[in-house]
Amino acid sequence: MVKNESNNLEQPEMIFSVGEYIEAVNLFLKKFKAKITGEITEVKTYPSGHCYFSIKDKGDNSVLNCIMWKYDYRICGVELVEGLEVILNGEGQVYTATGKFSFVAKTVELKGEGALQKAYEQLKKKLDDEGLFAPERKRLLPEYPQNIGVITSKQGAVIHDLLTNLGKFGFKIKMVDSRVEGQEAVADLLAGVKTFRHKDIDVLVIMRGGGSLESLQAFNNEALVRSISDFPCPVMAAIGHDKDVPLLAMAADYMCSTPTAAANTINKSWEMAPLKISQCQRIIVDWFNDFFNQYKKYESQLNNYFLRIEQVIASQKKFLDATWQKIASAFVFNLKELTQKLYFIAQNVKAQDPRNNLALGYCLARKNGQLVKTVDALRSGDDFSLQMADGIVKATTRADL
Repeated sequence: MVKNESNNLEQPEMIFSVGEYIEAVNLFLKKFKAKITGEITEVKTYPSGHCYFSIKDKGDNSVLNCIMWKYDYRICGVELVEGLEVILNGEGQVYTATGKFSFVAKTVELKGEGALQKAYEQLKKKLDDEGLFAPERKRLLPEYPQNIGVITSKQGAVIHDLLTNLGKFGFKIKMVDSRVEGQEAVADLLAGVKTFRHKDIDVLVIMRGGGSLESLQAFNNEALVRSISDFPCPVMAAIGHDKDVPLLAMAADYMCSTPTAAANTINKSWEMAPLKISQCQRIIVDWFNDFFNQYKKYESQLNNYFLRIEQVIASQKKFLDATWQKIASAFVFNLKELTQKLYFIAQNVKAQDPRNNLALGYCLARKNGQLVKTVDALRSGDDFSLQMADGIVKATTRADL
């Protein structure tokens, strides 16, 4: 029992099981995050993708076993090899099954400006050879963008500069808050890009203020550069820099030096809209003027055609009237002449009518309806008729004539 001198009360001493103690230690270590620098030794990457290595203190040769899990190693952008000086960011952990202490690294970055510059140049050449910076890959902003995705830190003046300089064109801005400093920002930036990959946006803007090559390491990360190179909509990078352009900016569709420049680029099509509307109005007015001019031209041509048709109809009517007059006159003349001829014929027929002689005492003899011209045509007992001026007499022969 332990005697408590402050209150003279005795309290039982805490006794842990091995597992409980390791768990308690790990809880404490999880809160004790640290950055450690050293030289890489004994690197081994397993088929699972996890990387196990050690770092050595160059001063007293102290050695620390380290682990980097698969995802963190994949996105860190640094290939761990023996002899490489690095800075690790992470926390300690005691493995329950063996009691072995290891440092679990979340991020790794190269130590020293020379190493950073060398890695930058190597990755730049690799990505350039693959065509990720080629001009023909660059995509144009859609006309009149409205939905804007923004990845940056909500702290600082960067987001304020963008929002202040965006015009009042009804922009709908969606923002993902992300760290933008150092290697620790890579995971945040990748998560932001992944979030916006499934959002309805017209352009993605990734921003931060200026900085040195070391502070901009996250924007020279291979995984991040590749994630924006195949992003579904145009990407705009507004990342300040001293002399070396961040690789993310080189792979983006638009590279702006400041958030203000990014805002001006997004505003551009909207600012040109009134001029385009005016141009469209002129085009529409000119089109209608041309249409009405053509209409008047066709109307004049049609009027001329109708006038000519009226003239042709009038001429044809005049011709038909004259022709009809000639036909009518000819018909009347011919009818009159024919009437006279018929009259003369009728008079002649009348004059030659045998019945005219009957009045003089002549008669016409007929047998069986046939005219009897000689006495030889009659025999004794034949019935015949005699047509006289005032009637017909029936007769019969008594003897042969």
